[in-house]
Amino acid sequence: MRKTTRVLTLILLPLAALLAGLYLYFLYTPAPTVPELSSELRHDRIAVGERQRDFAFYRPAKLPAKAPLLFVLHGSLQSIADIRTYSAYAFERLADEHGFIVVYPQGFKNNWNDCRRAADYPARTRNIDDLGLLAALVQRFAAEHGADPQRAFLVGYSNGGQLGLRAALERPQLLAGVAAVAANLPTDANLDCAPSGQAVSVLLMNGTRDPINPYNGGPVSLFGFGDRGNVRSAYESALYFANLAGYPRDAVRSSTAWNDPTDPAQRVSLDQWQAEGRAEVALYGVIGGGHLLPQAGFRAPRLLGPTLSGFDGPRAIWDFFARQRPTPAQP
Repeated sequence: MRKTTRVLTLILLPLAALLAGLYLYFLYTPAPTVPELSSELRHDRIAVGERQRDFAFYRPAKLPAKAPLLFVLHGSLQSIADIRTYSAYAFERLADEHGFIVVYPQGFKNNWNDCRRAADYPARTRNIDDLGLLAALVQRFAAEHGADPQRAFLVGYSNGGQLGLRAALERPQLLAGVAAVAANLPTDANLDCAPSGQAVSVLLMNGTRDPINPYNGGPVSLFGFGDRGNVRSAYESALYFANLAGYPRDAVRSSTAWNDPTDPAQRVSLDQWQAEGRAEVALYGVIGGGHLLPQAGFRAPRLLGPTLSGFDGPRAIWDFFARQRPTPAQP
């Protein structure tokens, strides 16, 4: 019996050490530093139809009249706390700096009802009215906090970015701009939405080494599990919105937004469509980046791919939103 116990110990201890090592390397990530902010996060609920929906919001201590409103949406299986961690509280710090309200809605069972036909999230299978939630929150914050309903923006990560793309496709007048991080448009065969055909300002920020949402298009899965159907490439996704805004084929301007002087393999490219009176479209190609929001305050789990800590993704997104104004629909 003692011999059997020793044999099991000799087998199980190395196995446990191996599993712990794999966890520490691929899944563990240190918590970001909580910044000093002018105010505190508050939690609330809102009725959308017969359903009560949870959300949290950050309202800076000093807020101008008719302040902008920024929705920040978590990814699949995440929560409000998770997206605050993944963004290292960057949008709250930017809210203090620039004077806007941050709203974190909570997805139904931690998911969103996006446009991908193949997705089987509870929010999709039960057809949860997530766009109705956004519309109700715009009106709530306009009425109770004096926010400007014409300057409501959305940044979404992964599944949250897919919901942002749904808003851009189906209800472009609801938001003055959408930023989708680690998300591409579904292909026509995987599209289960009814596009309005109207333009809206859209920013995409995608990593070329994303193991879930393929930068160059193709099948989306969670490391081979949970088929989400096919998506277009990041560039094709941006071009779709540029075409809606009426840009000619040669209107794109390409440049380098950031580069790592110590590692040429890590840089951020920028393809931009911008003209007076037209909705702006931008694609940040995070060269060498994974399925995450690039920024310095938080290293995402290695399982999601490399983090480019030298590029401030949240600031680039807010700078994009800050220069947007409502634009008339293009013919």
